[in-house]
Amino acid sequence: MDHTSTTKSIVIEYDSKLIKELKTVYGKSVNVALNYLTKPPERYYFRVNVLRISPGDLLDEMRSLGYEVYVDEMFSEALWFPVRGPQKLSEEKCQVIVDKRTAESVMLGANVYAPGVIRLVDCTRPGDYVSIVSPNDIIVGNGVLVKGFEENLRAGRGLVVKNVRPLYHVPSLRSTKWYIEGYIYEQSISSMMVAHVLSPRPNTVIVDMCAAPGGKASHVYELAVGRVRVIALDHSRSKIAKMRSEFRRLGHRIESFRMDSRYADQELGEGFADYVILDPPCSSLGVIPKVYDKKTYSDIINFARYQRQFIRSAYRLLKPGGVLVYSTCTITLLENEENIAYAVEELGFGLEDVEPKRWSRGIGPYGYYAQRVHPHIHGATGYFIAKLVKK
Repeated sequence: MDHTSTTKSIVIEYDSKLIKELKTVYGKSVNVALNYLTKPPERYYFRVNVLRISPGDLLDEMRSLGYEVYVDEMFSEALWFPVRGPQKLSEEKCQVIVDKRTAESVMLGANVYAPGVIRLVDCTRPGDYVSIVSPNDIIVGNGVLVKGFEENLRAGRGLVVKNVRPLYHVPSLRSTKWYIEGYIYEQSISSMMVAHVLSPRPNTVIVDMCAAPGGKASHVYELAVGRVRVIALDHSRSKIAKMRSEFRRLGHRIESFRMDSRYADQELGEGFADYVILDPPCSSLGVIPKVYDKKTYSDIINFARYQRQFIRSAYRLLKPGGVLVYSTCTITLLENEENIAYAVEELGFGLEDVEPKRWSRGIGPYGYYAQRVHPHIHGATGYFIAKLVKK
């Protein structure tokens, strides 16, 4: 029997084989873990660009303007807002139906842009107060139709709805001077850990194989105070363009190239890099909050096989003694510990303990050296991080 976890119309639906896989991680707590996937993180994190402003100065400035903002206990550049909610939302005649990704962003305060709109129902003019609705009929926010929304929809770009009351409340940063001037970057605390684990030496070469949207590459550059060469790769032309725009906003000199990273060693050369960051496409089971999710065990097998193509390329791309930090935003064994076992047993990678210690160890003998973030335990995006060394 398939497992379905439902909160109103919010559904997490995984087949029985996938549930069996997740029970090897969570045991009897699997239902608790799955139910938590519909909830947001307890803290909404953003990162201070330490090359433009000190975290302390930005913290003082934001607090002086009335923001309830705190500094992370471990990483001084990581600031966060408490996530409040859920808020009561109204069901309006005018409804804007949005896709899954947009709905999950709207829940935490994002505006609605034309590419994320599926259709409009009974919406007639700018200024209409609307319900923003997910594909499975969850109201994720209330907002206002903006002037020119029809033209933006026809063009397939531009703002459609200004979100004025999301399901969960966090302050909006995108329109602030801190965002516009490149002082901050919105990033989960789970993802921020990767740059700290990498901790590169100065004057070394770092390749981020699946870099978009650029959070890890830019974070590494900042922690190294720009004294490293960072090369960011992605196969998508549009993602590369957006990533380059982000690097310009932050003021970073990071090289970026459109490339299928499964063949990065052929393009850049074997033994090219001192460090590699690999956060490959994955099943994203750890990403929260979800309005719905439906996956099968076969999906997970396909992701794991795909990820191993990147791991093989990373091995060839690294110099002897080079470091690979492998991470995913998912919680399965196949995409995490079993891929690390493959990297060690089949490719010959060595395995090092992930430092600094912050969350839970992984599962099994290889997972012992890794770290896992469990959403229902740590209140953050589900994540896996391992550190491997090319012998």
